[in-house]
Amino acid sequence: MSSKPENYNNWHTLSVEDTFDLQGTSPSDGLSTTEANKRLNQYGHNELSSNEGPQWIKVLLRQFIDVMNWIFAGLGVAFFVLEDYVTGSLLIALAFVNLYLTFSQEYAAEQTLSALRNLSSPQANVIRDKREQNVPSRDIVPGDILLIKEGDSVGADARLVNISNLEVDEALLTGESMPVQKELIVLSSPDEPLGDRINMVYSSTVVSKGRGRAVVTATGMNTEIGRIATKLNESKDDDKTQLQRSMNKMYIVLLVLSVLFIIIVFASSRFKVTYEVVMYAMTAAMSVVPAGLTTVMAVTLVMGGREMTSQKAVVRKLKVLETLGSVTNIFSDKTGTLTMAKMVVIRFWTPKEGYFYITPNGLSPDGEVYSTSSVQTREGEEKIDQDVLIDKTQISPDIRSLVQCSALCNMSSIYRRKVNMSDKSSQILDDDSEKEDDWVSNGAPTDVALQVFAHKFNMGKPVLEESGWELVSEYQFDSIIKRMSTLYHDKQTGEFVVFTKGATERILPLCAYLTDSEKDRIFQTVDILAAKGLRVMSLAYRKFPAGKYDYESYAREDVESDLDFLGLTGIYDPPRPESRQAVLEAHQAGIKVHMLTGDHEITATAIAKEINILNENTMSAETIRRLVMTGTQFDALTNDQIDALEELPLVVARCSPETKVKMIEASARRHNVSAMTGDGVNDSPSLRIADVGISMGKNGSDVAKQASDIILTDDNFATIIRAICEGRRIYQNMQRFLLYYWITLSSLAILVLICLAIHDPEGHKASPLSTIAMIFLFVAITPPASTLSIQSASKNIMLEPPRPSKENLFNREIIMDTLVYGLSSTASFSVAFFVPLYTIGNGIEGVNCDSHYVEGACDSLYRARASLLVATIFFSLLIMVHCRSYRESEWNWAGLKKTFGSKTFTGTLIFDIVCLLIFLNIPVVAIEGFRMKEITWEWGLNVGIVLVYILFGEAYKFFKRRYLKPMATSVVRTVV
Repeated sequence: MSSKPENYNNWHTLSVEDTFDLQGTSPSDGLSTTEANKRLNQYGHNELSSNEGPQWIKVLLRQFIDVMNWIFAGLGVAFFVLEDYVTGSLLIALAFVNLYLTFSQEYAAEQTLSALRNLSSPQANVIRDKREQNVPSRDIVPGDILLIKEGDSVGADARLVNISNLEVDEALLTGESMPVQKELIVLSSPDEPLGDRINMVYSSTVVSKGRGRAVVTATGMNTEIGRIATKLNESKDDDKTQLQRSMNKMYIVLLVLSVLFIIIVFASSRFKVTYEVVMYAMTAAMSVVPAGLTTVMAVTLVMGGREMTSQKAVVRKLKVLETLGSVTNIFSDKTGTLTMAKMVVIRFWTPKEGYFYITPNGLSPDGEVYSTSSVQTREGEEKIDQDVLIDKTQISPDIRSLVQCSALCNMSSIYRRKVNMSDKSSQILDDDSEKEDDWVSNGAPTDVALQVFAHKFNMGKPVLEESGWELVSEYQFDSIIKRMSTLYHDKQTGEFVVFTKGATERILPLCAYLTDSEKDRIFQTVDILAAKGLRVMSLAYRKFPAGKYDYESYAREDVESDLDFLGLTGIYDPPRPESRQAVLEAHQAGIKVHMLTGDHEITATAIAKEINILNENTMSAETIRRLVMTGTQFDALTNDQIDALEELPLVVARCSPETKVKMIEASARRHNVSAMTGDGVNDSPSLRIADVGISMGKNGSDVAKQASDIILTDDNFATIIRAICEGRRIYQNMQRFLLYYWITLSSLAILVLICLAIHDPEGHKASPLSTIAMIFLFVAITPPASTLSIQSASKNIMLEPPRPSKENLFNREIIMDTLVYGLSSTASFSVAFFVPLYTIGNGIEGVNCDSHYVEGACDSLYRARASLLVATIFFSLLIMVHCRSYRESEWNWAGLKKTFGSKTFTGTLIFDIVCLLIFLNIPVVAIEGFRMKEITWEWGLNVGIVLVYILFGEAYKFFKRRYLKPMATSVVRTVV
């Protein structure tokens, strides 16, 4: 290992050989896993010290600014002043309990959120144990051989040892807006400015073009970005949802309302402040303040994010959970998202010899080649009689050149997996599966397919390079010009050869010696292959005479000119089995699915029909033609012309990143809520402006991940639908949770105000519940509320249309439910309170019953309070059951099984009954603590009220089902 100190900073002055020597590593083998682990222990993880998890002290201090804690503490002090030490102690204790609960919940939520963010941390490609491996960036160590490509966020400071058209955006460090062109030179000055160290790359900068290989020289706090104590942070956007902001405002309104209640109580007694008046005022204030509401909301969101992670969707920004329920349009890539990204070449065509079919076998480079008279045979079909088996060792020069182009105009690789034989012997696999699973690939799926194709002829890239082909230069794939090229030197002949592949419409104009009729024939062949759902690639090459070729003096457009056309390859990427069903579920949920792809228009149309984005059973041929466009056609339209379209195209072929941005902007002008998928660095603009940006976890670039709101760890379209379902569930549960809270508290608050009309013989007020009873009520209603916040999705949740993005939290139906359930609850509470009050006695017959209990005179008030407490406790459970669904019956047999099968419900019911029996039947607790008394026949009264309320709720839901507009959309299922 190097004798240089850990903070050595002059790697740019060393040669490549000295860098390898001092870092104790090999350019081809890299570090061994053992050595990498040793260095990880020595240098620590590759992360900045500020990248810590949640700090408990900061979370704890935030609780001291929670108004609820100060309200409970203030009320406790007030009761101590009034010499009511029991109530005062309980309120102070409640303040500490609330502080502890909010702290523990928020700290747990912070830890969960931190874990979710770690799941989306960047990965890096390194060479270890003589092969390329993907590791978390935090596990990079000095001496690792780091592989970087366009779109990557550089994982550590490193000295470049190999580059291909490499440009890096270093604005984060230098402020320079233009990417820096890197070169393999040795700089002489140790004090070279950071921006001029063109043989180095630095942590957190972004590769904007090309690829490279570098030796890691510094990690963690020893990097340049660590030295200036900054980093490329997650987005600093406010991660609070619109719902959370609304709740914060509502919290303030409720606090103001509680103060107003206190003033009303004092005003009703003409501001003659007595113990009884203060007690009444405290009860009134507490009746409208929901303790811990904002904390429960935050925890609900974080737990929802964790649930989505279990379904392979990592949430980077919590605010997107609310937006998901409003998504109306999904703009999805095809390759790897709607399809399996298991591309395989099953067809190729040359102008002289026609069609050929290659038997597919996944990544395994085994397969037979047949010459066919047409393009009928496809993957999974038997070859037809006219097919002729080809001897792969005896192929024509044209096919040989086409295979060479496939292998060498290619930056991917495949290699056999190292498998422990003892483990392998225990597996029961069929031969084909075993062959495919033995091979591993690196690189873009299209390149991998072409590399496997070349390997089937025993002409893979490693074989050709060993035989004398040497890479001179690479002209990377560009999404604008849709092609890539490589320049190779054939040492055997001395020739230089340019190999080019790409979209046919971009390759043919570069080819010389083709007549118009030949070009027409090629385009017709492309259409035939594309109609079979194949991705078609055109391949061409150009030879330069032996001798020195000054390629550096040629511009790219000069190198990629006067090409000889070689032929076409047809690559099949089967749709995911679940994609068709997922698209159907999206349609049922009122969501339109758009496919944006770089494929040929005919290929894209064929795949879209296969997965039901385009439905031939319900759409006319004219409609399908209208809903399919190319990127060029769409880009040529003005905004006014796009807005005049009946609907946006469902399929856009040959789509560029700029087309995606234009599509999202057009969708926004139609007031749609759009989700956009992307994986490349050029997709970042569309991901950022979409309402929900979704990047790919497997094949997505680091830049795309950082620009997104959600990362799909399985790159699967069906996961997007599951995420939308989960977003709808979370929002729906929050609505139910809040509906439950407002029904319970508002009905009690109204009763408290009604009871201002009641007074004792000397005109003193008497609250319907004591402050201690209100504290117990807070405890009793919390478990049912938490149950609502985590319940599973309703069976019709994905049959309902998307929620309007501007919809108020309390929509029309929720407002109606609040009024109906709230007023009916108030009526029920009134019966529970006033019947005992005026049946046992003639109202309140004692004087100052809250401070001086007089047996007989105060019994009617005390028993009325007990009856009311029993009613509110039971109703809290009834309301929870009613709120589980807006319209479906919850008191049928299925509902009863769900209700009494809930451990929370049965546990809370038992807890409530036991507490009520203790509080009501121990005289000192009942009279001195809760200011109430044991009841007898009132139990029967409350049972009757409960039964009536159940019947009323069921009748109300029946009315809504019968007369209100259905919540679920009417879907006509497609006949497949």
